[in-house]
Amino acid sequence: MSMTHRILVVEDEHVLAENVKTYLARRSPDVRIAADGRRAMEMVESFTPDVVVLDYGLPGVNGLQFYRELVRHRAHPVGCVMITGYPLENITQPANMLGIRHLLCKPFSLAELQQLIDLSIAEASGYAH
Repeated sequence: MSMTHRILVVEDEHVLAENVKTYLARRSPDVRIAADGRRAMEMVESFTPDVVVLDYGLPGVNGLQFYRELVRHRAHPVGCVMITGYPLENITQPANMLGIRHLLCKPFSLAELQQLIDLSIAEASGYAH
């Protein structure tokens, strides 16, 4: 993909969030970080991401609760890659019901994350047309 995209990383582990941002910024210069769902919701009032890299285990609300609120307030689809240290069998079905198709277990490779981001953006773009 030659287009650059806006990416929001919602992750409370600071070092992981910074590493993800640094890696993704090589192709997408507009990558922002929020440490929790509350801050992320504040950010999306003035920043419209094409895709969200979303940790499941956030302080306050979990990633599924955040994503549910995000899509309720959006006119256009937003792609999502959920990352988690929790067993996927507990999260996959509720995530899929919300439209989250891409889940990654920690630890994960940044290259694999980039591939899933690309897929997620393509899928969200397809739904918008």
